[in-house]
Order: sequence, then C-alpha cells, then structure tokens
Amino acid sequence: MGTYVFGPVPSRRLGSSLGIDIIPRKYCTFDCIYCQLGKTTHKEIERKSFFDPHQIIAEILQKLRSATHIDFITFSGSGEPTLNADIGFIIQELKQHTTLPVAVITNGSLLFQEDVRNDLKNADVVLPSLDAVSEDIFYFINRPHSYLNIDMIIDGLKLFRKTFKHKIWLEVMVIKNINHEQGELQKLKNIIKTIGIDKIQLNTITRPPSEEIYGSMGQSELKKICTFLGKKCEIICSYEKGVVSEQENWIEYTLAILKRRSMSLDDIVRTTGVSQARVKRVLKNLENEGKIKSFYFGDSLFYTYRE
Repeated sequence: MGTYVFGPVPSRRLGSSLGIDIIPRKYCTFDCIYCQLGKTTHKEIERKSFFDPHQIIAEILQKLRSATHIDFITFSGSGEPTLNADIGFIIQELKQHTTLPVAVITNGSLLFQEDVRNDLKNADVVLPSLDAVSEDIFYFINRPHSYLNIDMIIDGLKLFRKTFKHKIWLEVMVIKNINHEQGELQKLKNIIKTIGIDKIQLNTITRPPSEEIYGSMGQSELKKICTFLGKKCEIICSYEKGVVSEQENWIEYTLAILKRRSMSLDDIVRTTGVSQARVKRVLKNLENEGKIKSFYFGDSLFYTYRE
C-alpha cells in the first residue's frame, strides 16, 4: 500500500485528526508565502486522478481498525486536495464504512467549479481559507495560478455555501505588515458576512514559512483581531495541550509527518506520546543518518525531512 494516511494528529482545528494525503507533494493552485511545505513545484488547476482511489480507501479503513480516539478523517496533506478528481468518490465510499465525520482542508480556490462543490457535498466540515480580499494583497500572499483571481475565490465560497448543508469553518492567516491593517481586515469582515460561514479560524505563522522574511502576529494582536471579526472567530495557532498515548510505530509515523511539514520537539512529543528524552535521542540518530535535518525558526528548533 501507499502512504496516504498520517495521524492521528492533535490540533486546535479538528481535535484528533486522521490525516489523508491524496496529492503528490507540492501540487497546488497557490504558492503561499507562508506555506510550511516550501515553494509549490507544480502550480495546477487541472484536476487529476493521481492515485488508485480503492487503494487509498483500503489504507484508510485499515488504519481505522487499529486507531483510537479519532475525531475527524481529514483530507489535507502535501497540496490542494480538491485537485484530486477522486476525492468525491473516496468520501462517498468512506461514508459507507464509518460514522466518523469527514473534514476537508482546502484553500477554496476551486469551489467556483460545480464538480468540486459536488465532490465535497458529503463532507461534514469543509475548511477553506481566505487571507485577503484585495486583489493585490491576495496575489502577494497566495501567489495563485494565473487563471485564478480573488473574485472567483469569493464567488466560489458563496456558491458553495448555497448548496453545502454542513459546516464551513473559514481560516484566515494573518501576517504581520501584510494583511493585518485595519482597512484590509474591515474589507475581509464585510465579505465574510456575505458568505455565511459557521466559524472563522484565525491563524498566524508559527512554523517555518516558505518565505522566512514574513513574521507572525503576537497573541495580544490576534486577540484584538479576533474580537474585531466577531463572535464566530477563534484563534487556532497552537496545539491542544493534551498528549496522545505512545504509538507503536512512532518513528515511522513521525517521518511520514515530517515529509509533509516541519515539527518542533514539543510537537513530536505531543503527537506521539513518547518522552522528550527518548524523542531527542531518536531525532539525533535520524539526523546523523541523513534522514532529517534541524533548524531554528525564531527561538524554536524544528525538524524536517531531508529530501
């Protein structure tokens, strides 16, 4: 089988989530300046069947048989999940075998397409993003495929809301000195009101971004923005404090996540349930073997897969 499943991973967004990655690394419609996966190598808008969907479904169901305490099955991973033309079929099949809710984390860029909206209709929660509504700021932050523009993104969100019967949680990534000014936030707030989302999830840069010159907002600044955006807004830019039980194959599990995003020592301890001392020893060995590399982002030491 492939390696389409990673997790469970605890997060502020979805609790304990079983992550599903159905996109080759860095196939995306955007090339966001804050992406922790690095620059997009394949900027696409054409949907494709990248992998055997039956194999993906089999791996998910196999993982579910042994996993405990999962709140969501979540499609996210190494690129934009709606680029996979089989996502609708996979979600539909999963619904026949499990009662666990399905979430899709997407940048929302393809929701203007009817086939994409139809493919997501059976999800329980869809988590699109909207970082700016001014065309120039949108282009600066998200660096979209040349076919896309901000009006298409906003129209897609509105069309999706009209037909989607379940929850929409909209992520807003706030970047210092880029989109945190009052004027842009007011425009964003006005547009969000017209979409009709169920929740706003406020985020900022907490992991090494694609462009290291861009920084994060402080907690007090985020709280002010959260209050400004209204009662539906919550801040999501940190892990839950809870620690999951130690996983049997935690080293392979950690490497699978590091292929998709960088993690700090604390991240790994929280997601694996392994002691900090043991994690440190294993990470050092993996670094010496050339499988991973470490680097500082701010005051925190992060680890990532060495390609």
